[in-house]
Amino acid sequence: MHQENKAIFLDRDGIVIKMHYDRNFGIIDTPLSVKQIEFAPGIFEFLKFAKRLGYLVILISNKPGVGIKKISLQTHTKLKVFIAKTLQSHGITFDREYYCLHHPYASIAKYKKDCLCRKPKTGFLLQAAKDFHIDLKKSWMIGDGVYDIITGHNAGCKTILVGNIIEAEYLRILEEKLEDIKPDYLVKYINEAKSLIEK
Repeated sequence: MHQENKAIFLDRDGIVIKMHYDRNFGIIDTPLSVKQIEFAPGIFEFLKFAKRLGYLVILISNKPGVGIKKISLQTHTKLKVFIAKTLQSHGITFDREYYCLHHPYASIAKYKKDCLCRKPKTGFLLQAAKDFHIDLKKSWMIGDGVYDIITGHNAGCKTILVGNIIEAEYLRILEEKLEDIKPDYLVKYINEAKSLIEK
């Protein structure tokens, strides 16, 4: 079938919502409760912008916390529902959310798997392309991590690495980790991606 749709694929933590900073332990991590969720600056405006330009908006997220018993499946679902309801209150919905709960070292047997859907593998992008008849070459992968950029690149999408409020030094380190694969664009905040996509 002719693939005519285009999509913007987004990572969740660090792009849609902020990574949670634990002051007690001094670490940055995925939120483990609804109370810890804070939406990233400019994300509501960006998602509305993407829809206006005719893009499907699709979430692609690795969430191994369930499999390694860091977070319960029930809590994972609560976070998803809270994020979805908040977006709906701003007139926004994701066209689809793909979550990979697998991890090669998961302690729960059904999630212990070297799967094809966990980034940097391209399984979910290829699945989305099939589900929605998406032309990946006309699509974008936006993330704040190495795996996001590698996944998008290998699937044939254009890629944007977003730093948010992270220091430039961190972005330099990320780019070094990417080695031969470079993001097509590097921005500090997601709103800076608008002009790049509009081109």
